[in-house]
Amino acid sequence: MIARKKRNEDPAEGSRETIEHELERRNHSGARPPDRSTDEKEERIRRRAHEIWERDGRPDGEHERHWHQAEKELEGEGGAGESADL
Repeated sequence: MIARKKRNEDPAEGSRETIEHELERRNHSGARPPDRSTDEKEERIRRRAHEIWERDGRPDGEHERHWHQAEKELEGEGGAGESADL
């Protein structure tokens, strides 16, 4: 039986799980854990990715594109930590 993908799943949550998994993997490899500013930056990116997903009509399977687009938009505003509207 083929498992069905949950329709219109929040891409930001999927991205958060991916990021958390990646951070955990890096921590086990001896890299130092992320600092608080990294967590805040990722939270801003997650929120922006969610806004983009909603604006695009909540399409399935686009979470990585939304995440990267959110990163670029926030960098264009002077950095992910400096946006006044977030």
